[in-house]
Amino acid sequence: MPLEFAAKTDIGMVRVQNEDTVVVDAALQLAILADGMGGYNAGEVASSIATVAIQEEIESQLQEYRRLQKPEDEMPTRLWLMQAVRQANSTIINAARREPEYRGMGTTLVVAWFQPEGSVSIAHVGDSRAYRIRDGLLEQLTRDHSLLQEQIDAGLIRAEDAQFALNRNIVTRAVGIDYQLVVEVHQHDVQAGDLYLLCSDGLSDRIGDGDISNIISDAQGDLKMACTMLINAANQSGGQDNVSVILIRVAENE
Repeated sequence: MPLEFAAKTDIGMVRVQNEDTVVVDAALQLAILADGMGGYNAGEVASSIATVAIQEEIESQLQEYRRLQKPEDEMPTRLWLMQAVRQANSTIINAARREPEYRGMGTTLVVAWFQPEGSVSIAHVGDSRAYRIRDGLLEQLTRDHSLLQEQIDAGLIRAEDAQFALNRNIVTRAVGIDYQLVVEVHQHDVQAGDLYLLCSDGLSDRIGDGDISNIISDAQGDLKMACTMLINAANQSGGQDNVSVILIRVAENE
């Protein structure tokens, strides 16, 4: 499946370091975005560990599959993706146990893994998000694992008031905090012309869905420019956090 990738991460206007990590692996048709948290440089360490661990685990799974595969075998991509995130979770926890300065570190995460038959498996933990633009319509594909989302679901806060909530950055799940991690993975059909956006909350907290869609449209198909424009918009809206974006476009049918 021909895909075009673009990615960009930025420190923002307030933070003293960038704890986000983005990875694009065109050979694996894989995109990973991690938003680290923790004192000192621990958040950066956690997000870096997560992206490397997931990439390596998926490569290992594919090598083993190719070695043992039978013609009737199907790749259990959702299971593999879940296992890869759980491997990242264990790796972060073990690193924190070895190094006292890393204790309490963790990361949110969103991963998109595209398959040749025309599907994408999306895994996420926390409030990093995945969106899809299809036929000009922006749709959020992930649902935040956050206290704010729980309050919205319970009717305690209106969705349109979410950007003003004081607790909007409190996540209810994160990678690297507990061995018993629940990873949410969903598979979606992919169509020619689809555009997928992965982002940290540094973008989604500062810019509404309508503005995200308009900015991407204004870039007129230039994915690198769209990444830059999205980050600039987040910074112009305060830039309170690191902000990271990955864009993936599925080629149009010729």
